[in-house]
This record gives sequence, C-alpha cells and structure tokens, in this order.
Amino acid sequence: MAIDILNIITIYTPVGFINYVIPKMTMTRVADVKEISIGSGKEINIKGNRIALFRTNNDYYAIEALCRHQDGSLAPGKIDGEVVECPLHSWHYNIRTGELLDFLQDVKLNTYRVEIRNGDIYVDV
Repeated sequence: MAIDILNIITIYTPVGFINYVIPKMTMTRVADVKEISIGSGKEINIKGNRIALFRTNNDYYAIEALCRHQDGSLAPGKIDGEVVECPLHSWHYNIRTGELLDFLQDVKLNTYRVEIRNGDIYVDV
C-alpha cells in the first residue's frame, strides 16, 4: 500500500498569490513491526529497488540492499549497533548513513526514510 504526499504552499506576493508545490514522495508499507526482530534485517523490493530494512532496539533503518563489493545482500548480515557486516566478505556499512566503513573511501549506499504508523513500517522511495 502506498501513500502519496503532496504539499502545496501558497504565498502572497505584491503581484498576487503564488502556489509552490513540494515534491511528491511515496511512503510504501513494507512490513509489520513484528516481522523484524531486534538485531536483524529483511530484504524488501519497492518499485524494483532492493532495500535492506534493519531493526536496532526500537529504531528501523533502510538502505540499499546490495554490498558494493560483490552485490551480496546485506539484509542477513550481522548487526552491531548501527553497523551491518556483509555476510559474504565482511565489509561494514553504517545503516543510518549508508557509509562504507572500511576498505574504500567515499562509498555510500542510498538510505531511505522509515516511519512507523500504527504498527506498520513505511519506507519512502
């Protein structure tokens, strides 16, 4: 289920009213909070995007699912705080920022905003 959000702001100027449209974002329901236990992840697919969804304590994070090394899924990786370890070759990513923490500089996975609503997990793609 997707929820489209579109905001229009109207501003009065000396020449009249001007409407500004804030870009549309789509929050997509991806899971129930009970589906992901603390310290684990789950791979989801939204509009062809493979996304790894993680839970640490009561926080949820979503990043690109594939490691830059050899495209292994990060979802089954070991989580330590805000760091996930790729199960294939032990590359480490910060699940909040998407940054690769070792081996190469300036490598960053896309991150996605996560919201919890009435026990459901939504991801902004």
